[in-house]
Amino acid sequence: ADRLICATPHERDFLVQLYGAQRECVAVVPAGVDLARFRPGDQAAARAHLGLDDGPLVLFVGRLEPLKGVDILVRAVAVAELDQPIMLIVAGGDRESAPDAVGELDALAHELGIADRVGFVGSIPREELPAYYHAADICVVPSYYESFGLVAVEALASGTPVIATRVGGLQYTVRDGQTGYLISWRCPEPFAERMEALLENDDLRRHFAAAAPESVKRFSWDRI
Repeated sequence: ADRLICATPHERDFLVQLYGAQRECVAVVPAGVDLARFRPGDQAAARAHLGLDDGPLVLFVGRLEPLKGVDILVRAVAVAELDQPIMLIVAGGDRESAPDAVGELDALAHELGIADRVGFVGSIPREELPAYYHAADICVVPSYYESFGLVAVEALASGTPVIATRVGGLQYTVRDGQTGYLISWRCPEPFAERMEALLENDDLRRHFAAAAPESVKRFSWDRI
């Protein structure tokens, strides 16, 4: 090929190291995000629109498959210690398109005693996604791998801090300690600790939220 296009420098390195691609033939072009659609909004209005109560709210958006690590997030919600229990919204997949995945995660939530705090809302139309980002206090991306991780960029553009695994493209989109946190361990406790840190400190969470949209302007469709 005369030209190969990938989403991150990390992916470019893989193409060179594992497939023998010529580095000068590889162009890094990140995924773009619609900043007119994904932008900061009013949390209270979003929760009212979606029929969600007040209280700590964590969001997952994505396909329901083992690679996405949703089970880690469910376990993290179970072990997190807050004055108010965390509500988890899982957006993506439903009992018709992914019955096994939803069933397994639902069974895990029951086993951990938090089934009443885990809501499976199925696949969300793109026009509805911003409301979920606005409603959430934090978006968590616990994937075992992401070549880019568009969900993290959408959340940050919406002014929602992100806690993500330190893998793949997420290392280039989430600024650790500035717009969210990157977790190096694939186990529930570190995710729980970071969720506690953000949910217990309103000023810190607001600081991350304020910095988030500016951090992803480089992914605007005009630029990409």
